[in-house]
Amino acid sequence: MQFDEVMPAHFNTLSRNPFPHVLVEQALLQLGGGGVDGSKFAKQVLTAAGWRHASVVSYGKYPDEAAAAFNKVRAVLVVNQDPTELIARLTAAK
Repeated sequence: MQFDEVMPAHFNTLSRNPFPHVLVEQALLQLGGGGVDGSKFAKQVLTAAGWRHASVVSYGKYPDEAAAAFNKVRAVLVVNQDPTELIARLTAAK
């Protein structure tokens, strides 16, 4: 899966077109099985990528950290979309 680079400004800007982090998050929700399971999986992946804030904290509050985490996920999704392997690669990259 190919996604454009996530920039910190994306988290505090409005657009009619979805930003890359929205597309990455949608892909994670699908890889995780959708619904509640997909949400849990996306949170797990972002945590493995370095997002260390609670799910109630918006990405816009820490846009640099959010962009870094999403870009790590984006880089791994290019080469592998297996849910277990995705988390393993992100955890190993720390």
